[in-house]
Amino acid sequence: MPGHRFSSWLRPLLTLVGLAGVLSLAACGGGNGSPASIGGGVSPLVITPSVATTYAANPFTFTVTGGKQPYTIISSDQAALPVVGTLDGNVLVIVPGNVGADTPVTLTVRDSSGLATSAAITVKPSLLLPASITITGSPNCGSSGSDLCSGQDGTATVQLTGPAGAPLAGRPVRFDVVQGNYSISSTAPGQPLVQSTTVVTDQNGNATVRLVIPVNAATQIATIRATDVTDGSSVVGQFTIAQFVDGSAVLTVIPTGKTTFTGPDTTQCANGGQATFYIFGGTPPYTVATNFPSAVTISGTPVQRSGGGFTITTTGQCVTNLTFAITDATGRTVLTPPTVDNVLGTAAPPPPTLVLTPSTIPASGTVACVANSQIGQILTSGGTGTYVIAVNPQAGATGGPVIAVGDKGVVTVSIGSTDAHGNFAINVSSGSQLKTATLHCS
Repeated sequence: MPGHRFSSWLRPLLTLVGLAGVLSLAACGGGNGSPASIGGGVSPLVITPSVATTYAANPFTFTVTGGKQPYTIISSDQAALPVVGTLDGNVLVIVPGNVGADTPVTLTVRDSSGLATSAAITVKPSLLLPASITITGSPNCGSSGSDLCSGQDGTATVQLTGPAGAPLAGRPVRFDVVQGNYSISSTAPGQPLVQSTTVVTDQNGNATVRLVIPVNAATQIATIRATDVTDGSSVVGQFTIAQFVDGSAVLTVIPTGKTTFTGPDTTQCANGGQATFYIFGGTPPYTVATNFPSAVTISGTPVQRSGGGFTITTTGQCVTNLTFAITDATGRTVLTPPTVDNVLGTAAPPPPTLVLTPSTIPASGTVACVANSQIGQILTSGGTGTYVIAVNPQAGATGGPVIAVGDKGVVTVSIGSTDAHGNFAINVSSGSQLKTATLHCS
């Protein structure tokens, strides 16, 4: 009997001790990329971002919060992602090393209490600039054999690409005048012409600035530099300037050449696509007209100043070789205006909308769903032409079963061996589309 009394009070005590051990283990947390936490009011250990893509030689910043400082930082690949051993503070700046291909690295953070968390990092090869800078001048300067002529404008362009050749958009690129009698056009207030400016690459990875040659520039060789601001890599280009002394201003428009809009599928040309063209030289204001006025709408005309632009918006009409008549205040016209094509896309058009007629049986109220009888038909149209049919009884529905069979765009609804009562959803799917008709049985 004493032994029984001993076990009666010992058993609850052992249960409490075991429960406390489980709770203690659950509070310890751990790594594996998940925030780690401990008791005593200390917040979870977190590294932000936990998943990231970095480029070689480009500094990248991580933030570590929670846990107990100092933190121990461990990289699974010190060559690709070299890190310090200990971090005092919350901000970790790492400069990835040079890699030949995309390299996955695990960055582990451990706090002073032993809690750990990690981040999955992909280190990519460094960004690439082209071998040279593309200089584009006025067509009227072409007969001189030089890239640009005095008194005229031109452009300098570089395309920034990734290691696989994909264009990089939104990257800052700085252009600097290295040598020569020319300036770079600027949008900074009170500084229309500068010796250095930074622009951002467009969706094609192109960074472009306008070069302005003074009317008194002598024949010379000029030099310009483009620098990727993010990683500091740069490229230098040279071009020739010829003295042009015919005394008349020259009209130019950028972009030059053909601008092509592409429709969303093989049945449509682009509707709502926009492009802006900028006019330089001559005597503003400039008027703009087109040979296909129904294919585009033109806004921003007349253009009031040199360097100003007009914007075209496609109307959905297909067109090739749309061109412009651009004339300044003195009647001078652009000799080689840009052209525009609006063509059909290459993707297959989406299927028409799936329609069920009627969508309820009966149109109002309920119908007697007698065993072994046909209730009605539903016409199906649209979609891919292939239909999958399923019947789902709704809450409280009994009897039946309700049978729905489709053939050549007609779904026949009938009742099985017993009378049916309640509501039944008749689901018809075609491709990615799903529509439902409802049978209301009394």
